[in-house]
Amino acid sequence: MNQEGALAGVKILDFSWALMGSLTTKQLADHGATVVKVESALRPCLSRIDKQVEASQRRNLNDKPQFSHFNSSKLSLQINMKHPRVREIIDPLLDWADIVVENFSPGTMEKLGLDYTSIAATHPGIIMLSGSVYGQTGPFAKNWGVDGTGAALSGRMLKTGWQDRDPVSPSVPYGDVVLPYFMGATILAALDYRDRTGQGQYIDASMYEVCVQQMAEAVVEAQLLTGLDDRKGNHSTDAFFQGVFPCWNTDQESAWIAISVFDEQQWLALSQLLPGTQWPDFDTLLRLDPSAMQALEQRLAQWTTEQERYALMHTLQDAGVAAGVVQDIEDVLEHDPQLAHRRFLTELQHPELGVFGHQSPPFKLSRTPSQVKLAPAMGQHNEQICKEILGMSPAQYDEFVKAELFA
Repeated sequence: MNQEGALAGVKILDFSWALMGSLTTKQLADHGATVVKVESALRPCLSRIDKQVEASQRRNLNDKPQFSHFNSSKLSLQINMKHPRVREIIDPLLDWADIVVENFSPGTMEKLGLDYTSIAATHPGIIMLSGSVYGQTGPFAKNWGVDGTGAALSGRMLKTGWQDRDPVSPSVPYGDVVLPYFMGATILAALDYRDRTGQGQYIDASMYEVCVQQMAEAVVEAQLLTGLDDRKGNHSTDAFFQGVFPCWNTDQESAWIAISVFDEQQWLALSQLLPGTQWPDFDTLLRLDPSAMQALEQRLAQWTTEQERYALMHTLQDAGVAAGVVQDIEDVLEHDPQLAHRRFLTELQHPELGVFGHQSPPFKLSRTPSQVKLAPAMGQHNEQICKEILGMSPAQYDEFVKAELFA
């Protein structure tokens, strides 16, 4: 087993901020890549200033658990990108790096003279990835946006929820948390290409298009002119019967279970578990109109309300019926045996917040397992980066400190 990590030796200059770019480089760093995160107290990453827990202080840039989650295993270089001498640090880091990652608004890196065309002119082997809401080209490219705007434009929000209610956006920013895994895989493909050809390349990632890709089924339906389904709430066009039903819970709080039936055998298995004998057969189920289906669901809910949610989930699963408890975050963190078994969280000692779990990569490599290390304090590795990576003398480093370059 190699403890260095699968990506040991890969060098990344990371200009990313907020969630999308940070999560991309986190997964690479957790698998052994050396990631130098370029940041500044003059314009800190949103996750360094977003106070989410009482233990954090608004003006403290080093005590935010969200930053710790999304920036584990990295080195922090605190530097003023507008300083007249900044390229004396950045240019040697470009010589060092295999990959440059950024997710600023399109045009920002060009203003800094750090766009791909400028960098590749002297570093033809460099791989550069830009992540943004709309991509770097096209009529929307210069528009500022977030996951919610991409989700709204993609049509996703009008495919979830109920027909007679407002559009629904999931609480988790889908594009922000899914695009990084696309971007990470694409970086690895570009590395493979460079190993074979010696040539780098530019990767232009669009969060909006990832959200549209999620709508692939609806896009196909529209093109084939088969009509677009209305929003169905908890129902699904892929299941003959599906719903979310209340359960009994010992702590008197709301508890729910999702149940899906995809074929006749599963409906038979479910109906055999239900009390009484007046449950429709499969053929009758297929012919139920909306009001009759609602009555059936209400009757089923009377039964599920008397069941403990986890016990019912296992009973249904054992019978071959797809079922899952609707878990809250406490359930996920404290009661989920699957996530615990796979070490979803790695506990680390934070100097200001104490011990808490940090997200581990969701894929496991048998020979080179990931190693999640503590996220850095702002500028924690300035001296190490300058002296060990760039080979500066103590006098050179002290000169840059006096010039107030590290701000």
